[in-house]
Amino acid sequence: MAVTRAHVSAYATCASFTSIDARLKRFETRRNGVTRRPGRFQLAQESNAKRPHGVVHVPRDARTRASSIDRPSTSNATTNGSHIDANALAFVDFFRQASPYIALHRGSTFVVLIPGETAADPERLGGVVRDVALLHDLGVRVVLVVGASDQVSELTRVKGGSVTFFDDYRVTDDVAMESAMEANGRNQVLVQALLSRAPTVSIARRHKDGDGDGDGGIGSNGASVVATSGNYIFAKRMGTVRGTDFQRTGEVTRVDARGIKKKLAQGDIVLLSSLGFNAAGEVLNCQSFDVALATAIDLKADKLIVMTDPSHMPYEGSHGVGERVPRFLSLRSAEQYLAKTYAAKESSKVGVNGSSSWRWLQMDYMIDGSDAVDVNASMDVRAEHMFDNMRGVNDSISRFEAIMERDLTWRVPHCPQELSLATFACKAGVRRAHLVDPTVSGSLLVELYTRDGIGCMVARDRYEGMRLASMADWESIKRILEPLVANGAVIERSDEDLIDEVNKGYFHVTERDGKVIACCALKPCGSNGDAHEVAAFAVLPEYRRGGRGDALLEYAENYAVETLGASNLFLLTTRTADWFVQRGFENKGLAEGNDELPPGKTVQSGRGSILFVKYI
Repeated sequence: MAVTRAHVSAYATCASFTSIDARLKRFETRRNGVTRRPGRFQLAQESNAKRPHGVVHVPRDARTRASSIDRPSTSNATTNGSHIDANALAFVDFFRQASPYIALHRGSTFVVLIPGETAADPERLGGVVRDVALLHDLGVRVVLVVGASDQVSELTRVKGGSVTFFDDYRVTDDVAMESAMEANGRNQVLVQALLSRAPTVSIARRHKDGDGDGDGGIGSNGASVVATSGNYIFAKRMGTVRGTDFQRTGEVTRVDARGIKKKLAQGDIVLLSSLGFNAAGEVLNCQSFDVALATAIDLKADKLIVMTDPSHMPYEGSHGVGERVPRFLSLRSAEQYLAKTYAAKESSKVGVNGSSSWRWLQMDYMIDGSDAVDVNASMDVRAEHMFDNMRGVNDSISRFEAIMERDLTWRVPHCPQELSLATFACKAGVRRAHLVDPTVSGSLLVELYTRDGIGCMVARDRYEGMRLASMADWESIKRILEPLVANGAVIERSDEDLIDEVNKGYFHVTERDGKVIACCALKPCGSNGDAHEVAAFAVLPEYRRGGRGDALLEYAENYAVETLGASNLFLLTTRTADWFVQRGFENKGLAEGNDELPPGKTVQSGRGSILFVKYI
């Protein structure tokens, strides 16, 4: 059943999806006659259309489809006389579809940034904080960074001070500093109050014994979330830059990652503001974007999430013409977008840290600043990723501090700072960065716990992606399949047959730095146009156990639905049954003579293949 307005609640947080608007119709499926909007795969194809070699990267980010066996009927159900209405079925459907993401996100570290303009709106702030509380209850380790820029400006004007910015940084005089402390203090108290909400008495009585001593995750005031703050942000005065004295404006130097991790490990949400502290014991006014970036890098966070209005997101075309915010951008595509936007302005603007601050946009940029290594060199002498091998020199120098010492600035002139932040974070080691619209109630949960999401995701592509095989790939595919043919796991194909299947567009490959490391075929299955067979699925041994099989299977499923129009996949195997069962395929028994086979599909007699089916 399609989910349009799924009401999801947790008694610990009272979070819900009661006001998700019509944009969530993109999650509707084509089943039951409802049209499905394009998902991240199709939009990834569009955003990568001009990439070298046609590489399309679809990250494995727990975005798998629930099989039909998990989908309840669209009609109302009755069990033992109990009636389940449509809203309850929608809830069950959503919960089942969300379960893979709940499992995969549990134990991950997310840094969530609420910029000042969002924090200034009590309704938006309250909605995001409640959803953050639900993330915490679902096992995510959350660091919440709350900005206060708009409030600081307003308070400064009220106090008779002047509001001055230079290169996107506030000039913080004494009046502005007083306003910053007041605004940030107010936000912290408000957020802590929101996180202290307890379940209603009726819920608590129904689901928890009243004779307990307070154990079981509920605090003394009935709340399940503890928000802790402290002097975790170290900063230094920005000083005078090109004649402008920034006074008490600070630059983030590092984050007390060890202290934050201890609080996260004990189950707290860590609450950070835009205030930092220097060695002289002074309070400095930093930027919340800098705080979030430094925190995500030093914690090696799994995700950096920025709650920002769509007007601040990247657009694929002119503003105001339909929906043009891409659902997915690979790291390469994001870099290309920023570089193209910056170059189009022909700007000679020099940033706070110098004209070479944006050299990280060069996709072959090396961390030591040297020229890129020859692409034909062995992997042993090449840097797979700009920051992959970056380490602090010792405990007193953090990863973020070491990167900043190379005079790199994450802001790119004339480009959306949210995309600049997300791209730089991914290049510095954060696995995923998400730009999410806080004006849509529940958007944070939809982005993280549904397959297609609702925001713009930037992902590290590590120079690897999936694409349709070309004729130049057939020998590589043959080498990958040869060991599996030898042990009987894959049917042997002649060179002519393999070339023919590649030429027909059946084969897809995973390419890494120009090398084909995995392959699979999607072949029409009999005379049923909705059915396709997954065949010749293989990954090179040295690249297994890294999630590449899952990524290729997800790519194949998305391609089957969104390009081939398939509604179910068939699979014949003798050796890898367990792997596919764990990924939603249903065992239908011996394939030979099986009534579940599509009309016209033939099976090699005597092979003993087992038939598996997945409805997508």
